[in-house]
Amino acid sequence: MSSFARRDVAGGRRPRSLRRLRPGLAVLAVAAGTLATVAGCSTKGTAYATPSSSASSSASAAGTGATSGALPTTSMTPLPDASGQLTGTGLATVLLPASDFPSGFTTSASDAVNSGGTLTTGPAKYPVATVSCSNFVQHLGSTGFGETAMAADSVVGSNQAYDQAIYQFASASAASAYVAGMSPLAGRCTSFTEPVNGTNTTMRMKAATGGSVAGRPTVELLQTATVSGTALTLDTEFLASGVDVFAVSAVGFSTTPPASPAKEAIIYNLMKRQAAAAVLGS
Repeated sequence: MSSFARRDVAGGRRPRSLRRLRPGLAVLAVAAGTLATVAGCSTKGTAYATPSSSASSSASAAGTGATSGALPTTSMTPLPDASGQLTGTGLATVLLPASDFPSGFTTSASDAVNSGGTLTTGPAKYPVATVSCSNFVQHLGSTGFGETAMAADSVVGSNQAYDQAIYQFASASAASAYVAGMSPLAGRCTSFTEPVNGTNTTMRMKAATGGSVAGRPTVELLQTATVSGTALTLDTEFLASGVDVFAVSAVGFSTTPPASPAKEAIIYNLMKRQAAAAVLGS
């Protein structure tokens, strides 16, 4: 078992008793009065690799600006289906920087994971149609869902966070099936227990139709739990576009998840940056 080497915004280590649980893309815990992001098991993800200056600047140019106010919330122009096959390190250049989020939200290389510099093949280790509730929450945000490449990271504030991930599949039908599988998964996982160092934590999951992004439908997956007596909420939106799945979570620990920028705005900007990166990678 490996885990992302995550630290809280003050640089302190997360409590050992909470390091094993990772519902959704991140589990948040309060350590020394600050927010810590707690990672769980990952499979073959590799640490974030700094992109080349040319790829990074081109992907950044596809974004909309350096502040959260620049992220669009309305009038999203339709975008073409995501195409091409980027490696995990290529997808990592697509993820939005911390400067696209509100002041006080930060990220670090240790919070990021991607599938590396080559494409992967083979069946999913955790097929969304049959994956257990526990394995899903432990591995969302890492590899194992049958993707050819993926990248994910977290942007963390005070008791709040955003998680962003891109899963790339071999075909558009596989990407659509992954998103379509969220509702049946939530139906199987309405309430389940997840062990945290011998203590069972009850988690709940439900799915609904999410907000539209540039005319495309999304699926919203809401995960809630009580961790060490404190409420945790992960509100994740999934969108399939061509061979890619874009997933963004707004996370709140002892408070409501952040709402600005909206998850839909983050997804839209990820789609725009992916389009630019795919052209470079072709």
